[in-house]
Amino acid sequence: MSVTTNETVNRSEESGPAPVEKPQRRGFFAAGQYIPYSLLLPAVVVLVGVLAYPLFSLINLSFKNVNRYAYLANPGLSKYIGFDGYTKILGDSQFWEVVLRSIYFTAELVILSMVLGMLIALLLNRVSNWVRVTIITVLMFVWAIPALVNGQVFRWLFTSNGGVVDYLAYLVTGDESWKHYDWFADPTVGLYVVGAAVIIWGALPFLVLGLYAALTQVPKELTEAAKLDGANAFQTFRHVTIPVIRPFLMISAALSFIWDFQVFTQIFTLRNTSPEPDYWTIGVYLYEKGVVASKYSDSAVISIAMILLMLAVLVYYIRQMLKIGANER
Repeated sequence: MSVTTNETVNRSEESGPAPVEKPQRRGFFAAGQYIPYSLLLPAVVVLVGVLAYPLFSLINLSFKNVNRYAYLANPGLSKYIGFDGYTKILGDSQFWEVVLRSIYFTAELVILSMVLGMLIALLLNRVSNWVRVTIITVLMFVWAIPALVNGQVFRWLFTSNGGVVDYLAYLVTGDESWKHYDWFADPTVGLYVVGAAVIIWGALPFLVLGLYAALTQVPKELTEAAKLDGANAFQTFRHVTIPVIRPFLMISAALSFIWDFQVFTQIFTLRNTSPEPDYWTIGVYLYEKGVVASKYSDSAVISIAMILLMLAVLVYYIRQMLKIGANER
């Protein structure tokens, strides 16, 4: 009995003292659970402070009948009219025509810019280092050029009197009529071809650089395993590359939609600061009502409708991002 007791004591001494459990931390920062939220709090406070009052003023203005005369000459004419302003704008056929044009135009811009951006990003993965650095440097210069300057350059390129594009088309086809082809005579061509070209040109640098960075995060082991399993290049891209870079694809598509839906500067410049009604997207329509016609309350209603339309589309992207985040946990 004594031998057994001594062996037990010896074993307990060899194993060392029993570990002491640390007391669990209590409080707001227990186990670091709320630290990320506390770090985000200053940014949230700043955003609320910056956006809350302007948004309140915008909503308040939409329920009035304020224009330049009522605002400057006779403020007493300004009064609350309830939802009459909304009824006026939403009942205007021109408003819905502009909304549909904006949706079609935005869809074209997002699809083409994402496809071209992906193709160029894939190309960057296959070229030599010096070619890749050269292309990235050129893209950075393009990104640094203001949208106003881009619009002026493209207006010169597509002008019907000595335009570069017309001259190149003449050299390729040999048709004299191309020398003075007016790209802006038909608003469909002017907006969906020339307008789309200048906007996509300015959007490509961000998309190409972002997509190229995302492609570098695709593990080579996965692509090599897919090739060993007999997958071709397209199947590898669809079933391996796309799932890995999907979060960035969702974010870049959402950002492209936000930028393209409210585009103004490029169209404004292409039409020499006086866009015709057939060139109006919702951003230009807002400018025409709010600045040119000085109908401040009408422009407030259009602004709110514009925000709601963007939020309605972005809800889908937000839900997809939440699903992706939940699957990665």
